[in-house]
Amino acid sequence: MRQVNLRGVDLNLLVILEKLLETRHVSLAATQLHMSQPAVSRALQRLRELLNDPLLVRIAGDYELTERAAEIQRLLPSALATIQEMIAKPEFDPATAKETIRFSGPELEVNLYGPPLLKRMKQEAPGMKLELKSNIRNQFEPLETGEAHFVLSGQEPNAATSQLHRISLGRFSYVCLMSKDHSLAGKPISLDDYLAQDHISVMITGAGQSIIDEKLAAMGRKRNVAVKISSFFAAMHFCGQTDLLFLVPSIFDKKIYEGHNTIASPVPDFLKDHHQEFFLYWHERYHHDPMIQWTRTLMKETTRQYR
Repeated sequence: MRQVNLRGVDLNLLVILEKLLETRHVSLAATQLHMSQPAVSRALQRLRELLNDPLLVRIAGDYELTERAAEIQRLLPSALATIQEMIAKPEFDPATAKETIRFSGPELEVNLYGPPLLKRMKQEAPGMKLELKSNIRNQFEPLETGEAHFVLSGQEPNAATSQLHRISLGRFSYVCLMSKDHSLAGKPISLDDYLAQDHISVMITGAGQSIIDEKLAAMGRKRNVAVKISSFFAAMHFCGQTDLLFLVPSIFDKKIYEGHNTIASPVPDFLKDHHQEFFLYWHERYHHDPMIQWTRTLMKETTRQYR
């Protein structure tokens, strides 16, 4: 096959060629293309040079297609349709969509924000599916690899990257969770009260101190973390069955606490200004994708009460 330098190919010539092959007449093609006859004649000459073929030949007073032109006429409509589809802005109709939206993030964030999103999706996009994976150690890797469309996280990337976008899903103060039978249940908790108890902590990344422990260390104090666990909801269950204290964001409904035999109390004063903010992250590769734009709008709407 002869090599063609595509940089020298004008796509407009292909549109003119399609009409020339259809009408087999320069003047008629010019009329239908709303062009002048000389302009179409010049285009035909360029096409003959480009394709190294006369394309239209006069036989008994009429123009006929060459063998090459007939083959091009068979292929050209689908080629132009492919180019048009490639250039045209992609469309997304949630009512008929069948795609799967893929989320990744720690267990807490996935469980907090997944159900409200799914409820709205079932209303507006009944054919779509939701995939939610908990990824703790490498929270942002699924965005880099393309494994996930979104990451839900209260963390920030270790390395700054211009390829990630984010929106806030809400900023929350903390409460101190404990068993309903705990001696401090329903009472104000002082710093000394807090440090006199045993604690349970959730390991997000498995490395380093928690922000709470860093705050205490700056004060020259330390709490006793008796249990470290990777599951947030398992930690809540532990809390309800023991005398351990557990700090959680105030986003939770009271029904969740009650389901784990726990009660939420105000935190000690040193934690009054401590907040947790959750974010929705996505990669630049999906920034302009209509499905991803629709999903971001849905996430904003389902989390409006928290912002």
